[in-house]
Amino acid sequence: MAKVYEHGEEFLYMGKSHAILISTNLDQKKDYVSFVEDKLYVYVKEQKDEAVRQALKRFYYQRCKALIEARIRIYQSEFKMKPRAIRIVNDHCHWGTCNSKLELTFSWKLAMAPIEVLDYVVVHEMCHMVHMNHDRSFWRLVGKILPDYEQRSDWLARSVWKMTV
Repeated sequence: MAKVYEHGEEFLYMGKSHAILISTNLDQKKDYVSFVEDKLYVYVKEQKDEAVRQALKRFYYQRCKALIEARIRIYQSEFKMKPRAIRIVNDHCHWGTCNSKLELTFSWKLAMAPIEVLDYVVVHEMCHMVHMNHDRSFWRLVGKILPDYEQRSDWLARSVWKMTV
């Protein structure tokens, strides 16, 4: 679904649609987005689609990093090991990955998902620190921490088409 970058266009944030309101100011040093009272305020030097898009993307990257770091702290007590690094990337193929060095990588688009869904991806990747595959032991561990993980995963499958900037 193609997005338009004008007042009122809706973008997902934390699982809900929010209208953007665009404000332009040529004297502004940096384009940015602020989330206030259910609205995404986009502040740009010039109202150009690419400027609005990039400001939104930066907002999602920043919010995603903060959200994921907070959620990892919450679930850390379930694991003996800690991730060595946490990265937010522009990945169109994976919601998250875990490598053998215990480095966790997440898609910035997760900031668009509800917190329960974000939790599922965080727990899923943290479980890979214990089991580096998707065998029965892996899924048992995921299910022990999040018994409803299948519903959370289903939201991603059903909603991926809405998670665009």
